[in-house]
Amino acid sequence: MRDDRDRVEAGTGTGTGTGIRAGAGAGRAVPVNPDDAVGVLSGVVPAGASGPRDVPLHEGDRYLIGRPSRLRTPPAGPGVFLSLGPGVRRSVPAVALVLAVARSAVHLRAGHGAMDLLVDGAVPPPGGLRLAGPAHEVVVDPVGVPRTLAVRLFAAAPALEAPPASGTTCLPVLRVSGDRLLPMAAALAWPLVTNVPRPAADGWSLPRIVARHRELWGTEPVDPRHTLFRLREILAGARSADGRPMAVIEDVQPWPWAERLEDTPYLDSESFMAAKNRVTAGYFAAAGQVRPRLTELLERRRPA
Repeated sequence: MRDDRDRVEAGTGTGTGTGIRAGAGAGRAVPVNPDDAVGVLSGVVPAGASGPRDVPLHEGDRYLIGRPSRLRTPPAGPGVFLSLGPGVRRSVPAVALVLAVARSAVHLRAGHGAMDLLVDGAVPPPGGLRLAGPAHEVVVDPVGVPRTLAVRLFAAAPALEAPPASGTTCLPVLRVSGDRLLPMAAALAWPLVTNVPRPAADGWSLPRIVARHRELWGTEPVDPRHTLFRLREILAGARSADGRPMAVIEDVQPWPWAERLEDTPYLDSESFMAAKNRVTAGYFAAAGQVRPRLTELLERRRPA
């Protein structure tokens, strides 16, 4: 069912000018001005394409993003369908994401069904998110076969008030300390902490995270593989703010973790660990503890 926010954000959007695109509705074509796009979505596969393409976003449109279009029946509801490409886990629903486009923002919500999803390093609330420009990263199925999408909007983002707490969003309480865990948590989460200078070493493999640790602290971490394991273990055993174990809360990902390599689509343990490091980084970035430490450290290192 299309929720009210989709309806408000999408508007009525009648295109004018030259060109044709798939419109909202079964097989309907809508004339549009190709220069009328309000943004672009990267990382998805439009119908008929052999690989990912940059897809222009038009005000008033609704985009359904999910498993490849070889499905026997098309997704229900109006909207342009875009595929995540081949190799997506069967647990990813037919429609994993819904984007409703407005002039200066899109409304993003998860499709029906259990899945892993991170938006700008945080788990989105069940009701969805309003994403204002200029750019946002959306990672679908990060512990399966990750699909990283980029939403970029051309209009300047208006000032936004902080949204009220929904009362239903479940995030783990994550607090670490000591001379190993906290420095490693900061190095791990650094690429997903917004509004701080970016690291030279990106990525989620052990060598890349160790390189970030050196970049931040100027030292080699002690037993980094075990320290990263401890951070993943802390996340797996985390509790929500009301004290409930995250693993017993329905429809919250990535609990329970996949324990065995053979239960994942990965060919080797290093790729599987990198995917779990990426998810762990997202939760630690969202928990907020590492941001002050990063901000203070990077500010001290800024040239006078």
